[in-house]
Amino acid sequence: MQLMKTTTDRQAMAREPLSMVEIRVADRIRQLRGDTGYTLADLAEQCELSASYLSRVENHKASVPLANLERLAQALGVQMTVFFEDDAQSSPLCICRRGEGKKARLRGRRGYPYELLAHLKSGKLLEPMIVDVISSTAPSPLSQHPGEEFNYVLEGECLLFYGRDRIHLTEGDSVYYDATIPHGVCTPQEGRCRILVTVASRDYLFHGDLKKLLRGELS
Repeated sequence: MQLMKTTTDRQAMAREPLSMVEIRVADRIRQLRGDTGYTLADLAEQCELSASYLSRVENHKASVPLANLERLAQALGVQMTVFFEDDAQSSPLCICRRGEGKKARLRGRRGYPYELLAHLKSGKLLEPMIVDVISSTAPSPLSQHPGEEFNYVLEGECLLFYGRDRIHLTEGDSVYYDATIPHGVCTPQEGRCRILVTVASRDYLFHGDLKKLLRGELS
């Protein structure tokens, strides 16, 4: 194992100077490692590379071959494309102006419309969005997924179905819950209901794939 690490290190050191893309990749690796709380030794153990090599990568003194980048992506729980995202996505600050969030629907064309409020930010610990609850006498099939949720009713009223419980919420009410329990919402009568929803997880960082999260496929 040590021989493999040494060979990898020597190969990486041979490619200098680094290009701007390689420098940006190195900066993303350092940022993602910090987001996960890994030390250099922790990450090195996870991806079977030496800590000294990773230190040189992060300090722009060594490049990262694709094979090593794949190992790093697996260890950090991200897709390889995350390493090549632009500066706006990796910035510690993400601003979403009124009405400019990414819009889509949960669970298909007839699902609830939602607006993502931090879709430009990768490596998030939480995903905030505004959901418009469609008038219905019952919620769509209850769902469950890893992590936790916080709901705040911005406008109108709704019913939260949580396990066997049915909770009536009105404007200004909020609720925080374990999202691994089946849950769903609907409006008790005709009218508009808008909810600020924040989804978070202890197990991974968000990278924009909300649909995959809600299907419970992230780990």
